[in-house]
Amino acid sequence: MEIWKGKFPTLGPVSSIGGHHILPLYYYLFFPFTILGAAPVFQAFPNALFSFLSIPLFIYLIYQLLDRTKRSLRLFLSGLAGFWYSLFFGDIFISNFQWNPSSIPFFFLLLTALYQLEMKNKYSFLSQVTLWIFSGIVLAILVSLHSSTLFIIPLVFIIAIAVFIYRGIKKKQYLFITLPFISIMSAIISLTPYWIGEFGRNFRNTKAIIKTVLKSSSQSDSSFLIKLFNKFSQLILNYLTLGQQHYLWDDSRLSLFISIIFLSIVTYLGFVKFKGNPYIWLFWVSTWLIFLLAAANIDPKETVPYYKSLISFAPIVLTVITLAHLDYSSRYQKVLVIFIGIFIMISCLQNIRYDYRFMLSKYSENALMSTEDVTKILEELPPNSTICDPTIQRKRKKNNQYNYIDTYVTNKGISVTETCQTSHYIIHPKRIMLIESNFLNNSSYTEPYFFKNDPPKALNLFPTFEISENDTIDRPSELFLETNTAYVYRIINN
Repeated sequence: MEIWKGKFPTLGPVSSIGGHHILPLYYYLFFPFTILGAAPVFQAFPNALFSFLSIPLFIYLIYQLLDRTKRSLRLFLSGLAGFWYSLFFGDIFISNFQWNPSSIPFFFLLLTALYQLEMKNKYSFLSQVTLWIFSGIVLAILVSLHSSTLFIIPLVFIIAIAVFIYRGIKKKQYLFITLPFISIMSAIISLTPYWIGEFGRNFRNTKAIIKTVLKSSSQSDSSFLIKLFNKFSQLILNYLTLGQQHYLWDDSRLSLFISIIFLSIVTYLGFVKFKGNPYIWLFWVSTWLIFLLAAANIDPKETVPYYKSLISFAPIVLTVITLAHLDYSSRYQKVLVIFIGIFIMISCLQNIRYDYRFMLSKYSENALMSTEDVTKILEELPPNSTICDPTIQRKRKKNNQYNYIDTYVTNKGISVTETCQTSHYIIHPKRIMLIESNFLNNSSYTEPYFFKNDPPKALNLFPTFEISENDTIDRPSELFLETNTAYVYRIINN
């Protein structure tokens, strides 16, 4: 919103890996949507839109990938892939927030689609220039969304353009091999706000990014063989836990066992039997392998699912490739198809189960408090009131929901403090989300705390959650207002 005031950001949020900032294009990408209004929903709307658009884009790319498959089977498998992907609870959850990683799948799929069009080379030179310019812009956006894309996508892009240049040289199309350099310039120009800021900072953030890369390759003091074994095991586990984290949402040993069998089968058969569009395949496989090599530095038990956005749909791709090339007249392969079908059905039902719970948390009679509810409450408070909420003491003293809503929507001069005193107002939710590391207030509104699962989860399954009735407020107060989702209290003297 401050872009409207001429304050142009040159850095994005701080990454949880390495302490550097990610790049700022996310803000510029979402800024135009504030034209629709100042309500917070319009800053989350683009993520929902891009998430939705990723579904037909994924279906299109699967259809293009299976270009050597019978058309009827090709249509069925691309539709199946899109349906399965559309149920992913994790993607639906994070797409409801204004959050940088939410749009990774859409822009990654868009970059893939642009690359396969460029490799077809069926267009005029001017049209090709346009495609490569768009690729550069999408590349710049992707590296601005998360550390995983910042470190992975440039390497994938280098591999992709190397293949394009090699083919151009082989065919003696020397003019066309200049196109990737146009794309690189397009990406650099798109990141102009970042470069302006870095000149003033003496490239401090860029140096921090480079330091993060160098540190990751030399952080262990173990022997070479132990280090190699640890990295290889973490690489494998980061892939195999996809089944639990994205497909089954279950950290049990049975879930791990089923995931290992399923992923082992479809991965082996998917790679062995692949026949199709080599350009989409190259782009995706390069991404998966580079990502897993990078993820070998991270404990799979601590890796949150949205870190894996770049590879989350890999098992779907490998599954449809397997199904496209099985011999359905073979009894053994029919059994395999049944097993794969059962896994897909269980995966869909598990995701639907969590999707349903999430929808209940938003729209049922027992819904959680939303920003729209907060807006309505602020409209009812007297002008120049003070809200107290200890959770803002962490990093939200200025940029919290109350300040935002009152500044840009209600305009009632409401202030917010972390210390509750007489005559302050407390917005007390009737229900709370018990999700790992969610920041909550205690019943006396004196200290905030992180919610921790007890016992701890064997595998990070964020964002699985439970809805619980909130504790009764434990301090002298009078009820000022009651809504469907919250009580509003005014603190009084003892």
